[in-house]
Amino acid sequence: MIRVLGRAGFWRRGAALGIDSLWLFCLLGTLSWLLVGLPLPFGPADSPRALIAELLYELLPAAVLVIGWARGGVSPGKLLLELRVVDVHRGAPPGWIRAAIRYLGYLVSFATLGLGFLWAAVDRDKRALHDRLAGTRVVRVEESLLPRARVRA
Repeated sequence: MIRVLGRAGFWRRGAALGIDSLWLFCLLGTLSWLLVGLPLPFGPADSPRALIAELLYELLPAAVLVIGWARGGVSPGKLLLELRVVDVHRGAPPGWIRAAIRYLGYLVSFATLGLGFLWAAVDRDKRALHDRLAGTRVVRVEESLLPRARVRA
C-alpha cells in the first residue's frame, strides 16, 4: 500500500537525480569497457563497437527512466528515496507519452544550465521545468508491505 505524503522538495529530488546519475554512469562505463575496451565511448569513431557504446550512452538512460516513470512513476533513485512521478491531474503514473515528454524536458532542463531543475526550488508546487512540460509532479510516498486493515462497523 502506498500513501502520498505531499510534494517532493528540491533537495530530495536532487538526491534522487544524483543517485540515478551515479549508478547509470557506473553501468554505462562498465558496459562500454566490456564492448569497446574503454570506460567511456571515446574509442575510434569508425569502430562498430564504439557506435554500440555510443548508442548505449544515449538510449539506455532514456529507456530506464521512461519505462520506470511510465509504468510505476519511479526511477531507481526515486524508489530509494520514496518518491513517485505522477500525472498532475490523475495522481497515477504518467503513462508513456508524458514520461517521454518528461525525459525530453530533462534535456531542456540540462540545456538551460540546470535552471530547469532549479525551478523546483522556487516553484510553489515544487515542479521543475520538465514537470511543467509533461504535466507531472513528484510526490513523497510512504510504502507499507501490509495493506491497511479494514474496519467493519
